[in-house]
Amino acid sequence: MIDLIMDIIFPQTACYICREPGRYSCRHPWCDACEDKMARLKKCLSLCDHCGKYLGEGENLCVECRQNPPSFNIARAVGPYEEPFRIAVKVFKFLGRKQLAKKMGDMMAEVVEGEPRFWPLDIIVPVPISQGNLRQRGFNQTELLARQIGRRLKIAVDPGNLLRIKETPSQRELTREEREKNLLYAFKVTQPQKVLGKKILLVDDVYTTGSTIRECTRVLLEAGAERVSVITWAIGKGF
Repeated sequence: MIDLIMDIIFPQTACYICREPGRYSCRHPWCDACEDKMARLKKCLSLCDHCGKYLGEGENLCVECRQNPPSFNIARAVGPYEEPFRIAVKVFKFLGRKQLAKKMGDMMAEVVEGEPRFWPLDIIVPVPISQGNLRQRGFNQTELLARQIGRRLKIAVDPGNLLRIKETPSQRELTREEREKNLLYAFKVTQPQKVLGKKILLVDDVYTTGSTIRECTRVLLEAGAERVSVITWAIGKGF
């Protein structure tokens, strides 16, 4: 109902991705052409069986998962970190278009629904962002996605238990090794009893090197979680 009211009060007259004129809503935030491009990209490459990164032909594991397998159970994304997926997440995060969380969260939930290795699940945990980013944006995009996924899957969301306790420099210009060192001990589970023995769905917006996901997974497992699986909106390539 709230989505319907917002669509009436603030009607969108351009595609959130390519700006094609038209009438758009929380349920249909982008045009058919962008939707079709997303569908084509999702099918164009094979996936790493473990982390879900996009691979070249004839491979079933990315280099990283062969050499240093992550401790999460499985990770998947809606699509590759390319346009239009990349534009959608940037518009969502940096332009404050929070209404995109509904469509993006629903699409992420569909991926989880369609992969048996995610199940069963007990709770959903969003990756926390830094206090600086939270003040700048006014919201945690991963929490909004997690809440929408939780509504779709009918699974409880625990947004305040996994915390970022260390402010870290931007990850964008760092190597994988520098990112991992940068994030070491940056996260903490404040109430371990809530994750003890639980099968957790960890939610983030983008999976690139995987440093953030790996560290969050480590902290959750050390706190007593039985298993961690990962869903993101977009993911990088593994070749």
